[in-house]
Amino acid sequence: MKRNFFRFIVVLSCLMTLNIPTFAYSSATRGSDQISAYYIEVTTDPGRINVEFSVTGVGRVDKLGCESIYVYAKQDSRWRLVEAWVEDDEGMSRSNTFVHSNVIFCNGTAGVEYKVVATIFSENSLGRDTRSETTYVTGE
Repeated sequence: MKRNFFRFIVVLSCLMTLNIPTFAYSSATRGSDQISAYYIEVTTDPGRINVEFSVTGVGRVDKLGCESIYVYAKQDSRWRLVEAWVEDDEGMSRSNTFVHSNVIFCNGTAGVEYKVVATIFSENSLGRDTRSETTYVTGE
């Protein structure tokens, strides 16, 4: 738990120290007109799956954060949905801001294979942009 809190503080500190005006970038050097940077990492601790994310908009945006997190457990040769969060769930997104970071926790079972699909987003007057990552972990 201390390890995840430390990671969160480090990511937040790095984002806060990068106080570079958005006009210094051309659209060719950033990912999109809505997302400046993002980070998604899935780790495990005994009995738990941790989904850590951070997304930075291009300047202050209307809404940003994690659009969805889906956690699937492998059962025989199939993936079964065991947990899901969407952008309006607590801790998933914020409005009228330039950055949002959080860690979402899910129960995990030792030896079980999990697939986690996390999608971050940023929305401004130009529209909405998303980035998704799929990560496979084994419960501890």
